[in-house]
Amino acid sequence: MIFKSLASLGIGAAQVDTRLNQQTFYAGDSVQGVVFIQGGQAEQQIDDIYLYLVIHYLRNNKKTSFILQEYQLSKSFVIQANETKEIPFQIHLPLVTPMSTGSYPIYLKTGLDIKMAIDPSDEDLIEVLPHPTVQNCLKQIEDSEFILYQIYNQYDPEAKPFGFQQVFQFRPIGRYHGYIDELNVVFNLSDSEVLMNLEMIRANQSFYTTLSWNPHELGHVYVNGQQTLTNPTNKLKEILSRKLV
Repeated sequence: MIFKSLASLGIGAAQVDTRLNQQTFYAGDSVQGVVFIQGGQAEQQIDDIYLYLVIHYLRNNKKTSFILQEYQLSKSFVIQANETKEIPFQIHLPLVTPMSTGSYPIYLKTGLDIKMAIDPSDEDLIEVLPHPTVQNCLKQIEDSEFILYQIYNQYDPEAKPFGFQQVFQFRPIGRYHGYIDELNVVFNLSDSEVLMNLEMIRANQSFYTTLSWNPHELGHVYVNGQQTLTNPTNKLKEILSRKLV
């Protein structure tokens, strides 16, 4: 009985360790790994193994953690004292998973749900790279004589579907230096649509352009709701070459 009482306080209780097959992913990728559970000094019932995809964003000028996605890895089971269990898993990162940076890390948090006890947990940092579609657009912006100088995640209750947005901030070089102060870019991806919002700032004025397209139909791009027959890269290049009026 004393072992069960101590386990409820986290002393001699079951431990969890998640091991991933790799640490670097693109948004939308699948993640594979194994959850290792080591039983403690007493039998315990595990009601659930939960896995959280955790990001960070700014809210009221304060960095806050946010659970972007929750995954259930197992149903209820009992682990005996000193028993070892291995739970393999495969999950998918949402397409809207932001790029990870030093200031805005992303990690997977694994936990065991044990009633009347302190839940043991494990955290694993992962590196998330932008989806290839986003990478292509960012490269086109850099090729148009802009340089990326800041990336941040910002709480936005109106942003769908998760209430935040990742902002890529560019500054002009070359021909745009002194003419455009800043270019802010935000993406929102789904299986059927790529949405790209551009904000050009000049002398405290903002000029907005929205591009959207179906990733499976690259010959049709909508600019501020108007359809054009071109591919996204060419249309973005055309927009960035225009002079603001």
